[in-house]
Amino acid sequence: MNPLIFNCFKPARMSSYDVIREFKRNIPKKELGKIGHFGTLDPFACGVLLIGVSGAQRLNNFVHDDLTKTYLAVGKLGVHYDTGDMTGDCLQVDESKYLKNEISSFDKDFIENQLNEKFLGTYWQAPHKYSAAKFEGKKLYEYAREGVEIKKEPKKRHVYKIEVVKYVFPYLSIRFEVSSGTYIRTLFSDCAQYLGTLGTCVSLVRERIGNLSIKDSIAYNSLPGKESFSYELGLTPDQVYPASKLYLSEKQSTHYLNGVPLGINQFEKLEENKKYWVYDASKKLLGMSEVTDAKLKSHFIFSSNS
Repeated sequence: MNPLIFNCFKPARMSSYDVIREFKRNIPKKELGKIGHFGTLDPFACGVLLIGVSGAQRLNNFVHDDLTKTYLAVGKLGVHYDTGDMTGDCLQVDESKYLKNEISSFDKDFIENQLNEKFLGTYWQAPHKYSAAKFEGKKLYEYAREGVEIKKEPKKRHVYKIEVVKYVFPYLSIRFEVSSGTYIRTLFSDCAQYLGTLGTCVSLVRERIGNLSIKDSIAYNSLPGKESFSYELGLTPDQVYPASKLYLSEKQSTHYLNGVPLGINQFEKLEENKKYWVYDASKKLLGMSEVTDAKLKSHFIFSSNS
């Protein structure tokens, strides 16, 4: 099988690995090759989950670093749960008059303007204690379930868009477009705090990764093993990650596949520190490369052993 990426819909109350398990269970290992997903989606959440097979999982870090993600979060104002969603324990309830008399009467556009003014752009965030972020090889939520809270340093994230979709007190629906690695449960809680109260997610939908939308996701009942499944539902890596295309001659392809960096003087108008999808003369995708130090160097090469 050629490297493929499947835009799958992960239902709520199912782990990301449950979706991978459907591929492993129903596709022969020889065909499947190595497999991985492109960013964990919590069991609490649903939506787009990208599954890479036969070497396509090598694209994971580039998707994580460079493609934005869009989420629709519905949350309840005035409550704080330890998990950041309704699956945990309620630790605090806001019974203030300000919540009931002021925040309850906020206009949707007013909330959107306030949140955009505060959160658009650079956003520093520490991983939630109930997250899949790791400390010493162990996930934070595993520590949390044992009663141990691991605090990690905040990391730089980016918020590209905030849209308040609906507000019917105490429920607030917000669409966020963010950089990968942003914890939406934490961001929603921070938004509620900025408005002057507490906040916890009720539901969370990942609507998009890069240019891949939930509207085009493969339904769970169309995954491998189901009659409606087809390899044609898979996307090639260059359909998922946008980069310029570069075609090699037969001789250049041989060098490239042997891991030999190619001097940029062999090509026209290659740009330093720019990524390229590399193809042979027959337009077969060979791998991804980047121009560094005036040479075209491969990040990875697809092969039958990927």
